[in-house]
Amino acid sequence: MASAREAGTFEGNPVQLLENLSTIKARHAALCTQVEEIAVEQKRSMDSLRAHLDTTVQMVQQLQNTADVQVPPLTEEEQEARDVLCSSVAALNVEAVLTEEPQTQAQSESQNVREEVPEGTFETVPQSVRGNLKLNDLNTLYKQLSEYFSDKNRGPISTQRMKKLNMKVSDSALKTLQHLKLIELDKKGLVSLLAKD
Repeated sequence: MASAREAGTFEGNPVQLLENLSTIKARHAALCTQVEEIAVEQKRSMDSLRAHLDTTVQMVQQLQNTADVQVPPLTEEEQEARDVLCSSVAALNVEAVLTEEPQTQAQSESQNVREEVPEGTFETVPQSVRGNLKLNDLNTLYKQLSEYFSDKNRGPISTQRMKKLNMKVSDSALKTLQHLKLIELDKKGLVSLLAKD
């Protein structure tokens, strides 16, 4: 032991090392418990933030719809702030996303992307309904409506509101989409997008 001390390779009493090891294990267990508690609190905070953010977005959209006012596009600073907020929420929410049941790629594509009206289908619409409407104009409006109604909380939209949102709206396009059972027009002239089978 004396020669080991002199050489600097002496590591100490094995009993003392085992006691230190048990102390380290106890500290490790305590740290693991704290990390789990922090993760639970973090998830609770993120759920609360997400709920408040969703409520705020819905209130703003309701206000826009009832006031029939077009909101100007975001400035560069606002877009930057939105991107930072979204990336921060996404980074903090990775664990919650991983625990949710993942959708298949086909399911998510079918929910987010609507097909364009094919030329063959367009040709089946009587000339008296579509008039001199071009297929490209019809698909542009259909895409714009699909994007508008991608938010499930949005109600029917008026043609006046569509024009304010710079949608490529016309009577013949609306009648054609209604004929193809892609939209629904109520008695007040409000448009709703019909779910595709």
